[in-house]
Amino acid sequence: MKLQKVILGYMGIMFALCVSGCDGQRGVVTIYENGTIYTCEDSLPRAEAMVVSQGKILYVGGSENLKTYKKGKYKSVDLKGKTVLPGFVESHAHPACYGFMEAGDMIVIDGTVTKQDILQQLKDYLKEYPDATHLLGQGYGLAYLGLAEGGTPTAKDLDEVSSTIPIMLYDEGCHSGWANSAALKLAGVDENTPDPLPGVHYYVRYPGTKTPTGYLCENTGHIVANAMPFNTTERVVEHLKTALDNYTDMGFTAVFDAGDIYNTTYQAVKQLQDNNELNLYYQKGYWADQTISVSDNIARLKELDKKYSDGNFYCNVYKMFEDGTIEAESASLIKPYTNSGKQVEPFFSEEENFEHVSAALSAGYAVHAHAIGDKGQRYILDTYLKTMHINPSLPRAIAHNQVFEPEAIGKYTAMKENLFCQTTPSWTVPDAVEETLKKLGEERFDRQYLWGNLTDNGVRVTFGSDYPANLIEEVNPFSQIYHAIMRLDSLSGYFPPCHAGLNIQHGIKAYTINAAQQMGLSDVTGSLKVGKNADFIIIDRDIFKCNLEDVKETNVLNTYFQGKKVK
Repeated sequence: MKLQKVILGYMGIMFALCVSGCDGQRGVVTIYENGTIYTCEDSLPRAEAMVVSQGKILYVGGSENLKTYKKGKYKSVDLKGKTVLPGFVESHAHPACYGFMEAGDMIVIDGTVTKQDILQQLKDYLKEYPDATHLLGQGYGLAYLGLAEGGTPTAKDLDEVSSTIPIMLYDEGCHSGWANSAALKLAGVDENTPDPLPGVHYYVRYPGTKTPTGYLCENTGHIVANAMPFNTTERVVEHLKTALDNYTDMGFTAVFDAGDIYNTTYQAVKQLQDNNELNLYYQKGYWADQTISVSDNIARLKELDKKYSDGNFYCNVYKMFEDGTIEAESASLIKPYTNSGKQVEPFFSEEENFEHVSAALSAGYAVHAHAIGDKGQRYILDTYLKTMHINPSLPRAIAHNQVFEPEAIGKYTAMKENLFCQTTPSWTVPDAVEETLKKLGEERFDRQYLWGNLTDNGVRVTFGSDYPANLIEEVNPFSQIYHAIMRLDSLSGYFPPCHAGLNIQHGIKAYTINAAQQMGLSDVTGSLKVGKNADFIIIDRDIFKCNLEDVKETNVLNTYFQGKKVK
């Protein structure tokens, strides 16, 4: 350890000399000392001090080398025993939707209430806001609406609330929608409207007719929502800024935007970047459109990349959907759903997967694929295996990864150099156990979220809140880490198997260096290392030493982005 400290200290001193040589004179350095610094670097996981200048880390290591930096102009920050971590990286989220929900422009619906409860909530909302021009909400749980087995809600139900004000509700995972007659009319959806992609993105219709019921599967919900009068750049900027400020308050210095329903998010993020208001790295995923050709999709992404990528804003990820969710019974499982016998195929065929993934990688773009069911996961894993030779350094990610087939661990392990398992720990909370067990059956139920199996084989797991597609624990990273650890306790009631949980070290890396690698940003952020940008947080406790229950109560005192204090 002493040798490591000497080497790293020497590197820091040499880097500082290089910086001063380039600048002509040495600038003021800031020295952070008298604290506990967790670097997320295996070569020196823990340090006593860190030196920052011009947004870069000059030194991280023991306090014995600080004399070198105190000879010139410097500022000292006494950490007073506080703990320092790298800035958190949100590996999968929906920031604009988060901002709309925070502002009250998107109504939060409890996923465990009945249809009548929801209708009453909407009626009460209109009493409080009689001038509302539309209602947009999210969170209902199909299994809790009180419908007959296999039944879905209808436009007629929501027409009881209003037949003139457009109403559109998303389910808890945003993979199905429920609209009233006014919303369908505004979007131009009627018996003559074709399904965008039959069997995948479609309008549910009354039996024996072409008349839409008002229940919307997958992207048809976005079509209806986008017709509503809320999608302006000004409004998205306002609400997105609220969400990003919240991310900063919680210690995030990077976020991957997995997509949203707003047409103007690209313009909104670029406006924040141009105004120097983007206090984190923002990477936006492009949703592959199955209704157009692969070449047209790549052309669209290239155009967005050229037009908007700038500074801390990156438009360089190709996002795919292999399936939907277990809750909506749209996730693709190898065997039918236990409760309904329903069988769902992956949204992309094996051939289509190969065409899309190989084209994206060849064009220089990372791929991020949503896969929840074991068959959806199988299809994208096999596709990644077939395309490992194409731009092998580009990150590949699979998001969510709920149900694993036994062979999946080996496939992940074979690609561990550039494949990431992205997930959300709070999905394993006990309140979802009963309904999930009904749909999966006991054998598949025990094959959920096998993070521990992956980390045991050297596969990198990354954490993201998926908020607001996940309404369980919101965005707080410390709560998510707590849930990941709780799975190690067989008495906790969390989704089995308990050995698949992670420890605190895994949890921190999943939110820092692993997630930065998934975003392709690990050369500048994700760990505290000489030469990297000074992206870090100061927290109020040592989470490696405190009681487990105290982990989720951790508070971020300060957030620094590129050396600048942003909280």
